Amino acid sequence: MKISLFVFLLLFGLMGFVSGQYYGGGGGFFYGTEQVINSLVQNLEPLFRALLGGQDWTGYLLFEKVLLFVLISIITGLVLHNLPIFKDRTHKGILRLVAIIIGLLGVRNLNYIWIGTILVQYQVLFVAIAGILPFMIYWYFVKEFDGWIKKAAWIFYAVIYFGLWTTTELEAYASVYLWGALGSLIYAFFIDIRVQQWLDDQKRKLDYHRKIWNQIAETNEKIAKISQNITNGYHPKPEEARKEIEKLTNHRIWLEKQTRKTT
Repeated sequence: MKISLFVFLLLFGLMGFVSGQYYGGGGGFFYGTEQVINSLVQNLEPLFRALLGGQDWTGYLLFEKVLLFVLISIITGLVLHNLPIFKDRTHKGILRLVAIIIGLLGVRNLNYIWIGTILVQYQVLFVAIAGILPFMIYWYFVKEFDGWIKKAAWIFYAVIYFGLWTTTELEAYASVYLWGALGSLIYAFFIDIRVQQWLDDQKRKLDYHRKIWNQIAETNEKIAKISQNITNGYHPKPEEARKEIEKLTNHRIWLEKQTRKTT
């Protein structure tokens, strides 16, 4: 997959260079690349308009329709792949065809109002992810700080957002900056302690589990060694050895119960 992508980009670059030399536009590589892109758009747009344009055959929101078609077809293919009838490799072509048909039927006559509604949801998703990402990065940066050093770091974070809030002239930006500042302060003084306690508890449980599983592995090793000595006739007192195996087995069972109690 990576090799195919590299070859495609290489060919695309060569096509741009050749086109630049052919057109003699003086822009060199970038001018040729622009010509190639324009040529692709001019040749593919009528095809996608015919397939996805709907009744009016316009190119409005055509790029968005193409992306929705690809997205729906991929998701449909993944769902159909789980059906027993399509699990056979001989039906892979039929599966892809059905996924494409469903994608075309779903997008072709989709009303522009519905497309706008779908796009708004993706915009909200993007804003939510992009908006919380700086908070997550900063949280990861200061999570190892202790006490008031961490609180001072969060206060500094809030001060920056308050500064942006007081200086911005756009109402939408102002709301984001204000809630970012308030949210960071609420987290620093009311939520961070609980989050840190939870993280510490998880770390302690993980360390405890590792210790228990190491003891289980050592117990299994002892049982295997004693059993091998009994089988080979090396142990002078087989009956006592079997009692030792039984004792070790009970100890292993007890250790396994301890791991289940702490999950």
